[in-house]
Amino acid sequence: MEIRRLINGGFDTVIVPLGATEQHGPALPLSVDSIHGTETALRAARILGHTLVGPVVTLGYSPEHARFAGTVSLASSTLAGIIHDIAESHARSGFRVVYFWLGHGGDNPVLQACLPDLEAKWPGCHVTGLKDLSGYVSETWNKIPLVAGIELSSSGSHAGEFETSMMLAARPGLVRMEVAELGNTAPFESIEKTMMSAGIEMVSANGVLGDQRPADAERGKLYLDHLARYLAADLDRIRTERGGRV
Repeated sequence: MEIRRLINGGFDTVIVPLGATEQHGPALPLSVDSIHGTETALRAARILGHTLVGPVVTLGYSPEHARFAGTVSLASSTLAGIIHDIAESHARSGFRVVYFWLGHGGDNPVLQACLPDLEAKWPGCHVTGLKDLSGYVSETWNKIPLVAGIELSSSGSHAGEFETSMMLAARPGLVRMEVAELGNTAPFESIEKTMMSAGIEMVSANGVLGDQRPADAERGKLYLDHLARYLAADLDRIRTERGGRV
């Protein structure tokens, strides 16, 4: 009843975080992507107004992490089906915009394959999501740490300072800084092909790309806020292109 009241009152947009359940090195839990994806979505919803955050998808496409115990990776077809069913459920509820937000970058290929069929499938509901992953990473993950005085080799692309700091800000009780470790600090583009084809363990024995040890909760808040502003700006652009709040 409460959701219906909000939709009738103008809350016509829902953000759906796409997360994962996968290893994040010794200091972090399996739920990192789901948690920071949800945290940034909530912050963005407050910025935008008339926006709700739907239940996070806690399982994602993570085959490169599969050899680490605890990782649960969906088949791409399974994730695609989940994305479709969530979009349909929200469209039937009366939302006019359904936006899928990437807490886990590995879900991106599946999302991009789904969106063309979903964008206009339900009359009166526009299904969309983050479409420019490289632009998002360039403007946030590859820029904000430098402003904060952290080298990209430490902030890392997976389970490094960036994600550890966000977790210290969002869920400090789930972080074990006493076992935080240094991982592979090579540029992501130099190891991406090997990691994605053979598994992250081929480039990092502890599953960390970056360095968990310099993590800091205050920087984590800064990171989360910047990611939220990027999300809010992307969704606001979509609203503007469609003639205002759709």
